[in-house]
Amino acid sequence: MDYTDWVQLAGRRIPLTEVRSDPDRHVRLMATARTHKSAECLCRTPALRLVTRCTQNGRHHLACWPGEGPRHDPSCAFYRLDREMTGQGAYESAIRETDTGVSIRFAAPLVSKPTEHRQSVDQTAYPGLGRRSVGLLGLLHYLFESAKLSAWSASSRSRGWAAVARAVTEQMAAVTISRQPAETVLYVVPPYRAETAASNLTAFDTFMGSLRADRTQIRRGFILGELKAVHPAKYGVRYQLAQQHPRRQVFVGERLDAKLRRSFRNAFSEAAAEAGGRRIVLFYVDRSSGGFATAVDAAVMLTSGDYIPADSSYEVRMADALVAAGRSFVKPLTFDSKTSAVFPDFVLTDESNTYIEVWGLPGRESYEQRKAAKLAHYQKSAARLIEWTVTDPMPTVQRRRVPA
Repeated sequence: MDYTDWVQLAGRRIPLTEVRSDPDRHVRLMATARTHKSAECLCRTPALRLVTRCTQNGRHHLACWPGEGPRHDPSCAFYRLDREMTGQGAYESAIRETDTGVSIRFAAPLVSKPTEHRQSVDQTAYPGLGRRSVGLLGLLHYLFESAKLSAWSASSRSRGWAAVARAVTEQMAAVTISRQPAETVLYVVPPYRAETAASNLTAFDTFMGSLRADRTQIRRGFILGELKAVHPAKYGVRYQLAQQHPRRQVFVGERLDAKLRRSFRNAFSEAAAEAGGRRIVLFYVDRSSGGFATAVDAAVMLTSGDYIPADSSYEVRMADALVAAGRSFVKPLTFDSKTSAVFPDFVLTDESNTYIEVWGLPGRESYEQRKAAKLAHYQKSAARLIEWTVTDPMPTVQRRRVPA
């Protein structure tokens, strides 16, 4: 029997989908596995150990054992790219993962004095950004990568915001950001449902109530959501988030709005919208004197319609083509580190050492030099490279048939 999608908890074998679809039913089994560290993934023989973590409200979930993601079968839910294949590999002490949880050192303070006030999370203000500490884009990429939202399986169904919010929320269970539980400092916009609309408003107001900005202390936090629209406001603009009540939006100053459109121009481009792209925003916020969420800084990430991260409208189209072709793949994320490492645009996990590169900006000297360096790297490391120069028709991405 193929046990690729099965786990073993306290000696009992059970399908992973069953555990994830109804975790409350297996709470005792999960608790026992956590106590005795007896959770295992059966995708390989011998079995690979898993971590059982518990949220503050008592919900258990399974996670990949630190550093062992690449050992899992590529089709396994716990499979992860090698750290050197993503931007996370460049961090030294910014992200520390153990069997008890994950500790993230955010570049800017979550609690500070008014005299320490700074308006952006960038390399100028925080020189350690990208190695000793994580910035907003790095944190956003970590959330998506660790929740495996940068990966797609051929067996996956269309992914909606409910699945995204659930995956990120679950991943935050054993994460601390600057020594504070991620669940208390990061608000993930929940999916809208009429029956939960009132409780969602209460949860957001409670989160905002935990923030503070007065003469003695500034306490900030994060809001993660999908950008739906941008509207004019009295002192800047208002970012309207999908799934969120129109009266509970995030206010952004004109200068910050201009910075975001400049720094993340692909996400704000018309081409991205025409390709069906979405915009995910992670805000670093404080509370205004009127109680409103005001952005100090933010990071914006472009994704496909299925919330697969992409760096351009062309990558959105490629991601859609891979999904339509029934491929399994991962999108390596760069985080906010400055590195010369070579990351493919996509890594196919249903075909050994097969990468995809989407080539843009043909003719620009600096780009052509970078392209030549990447091609030289792939000649040594890739069994197969699928290339698409965006001025040409997209190549076929169907899986190659293996001769009988």
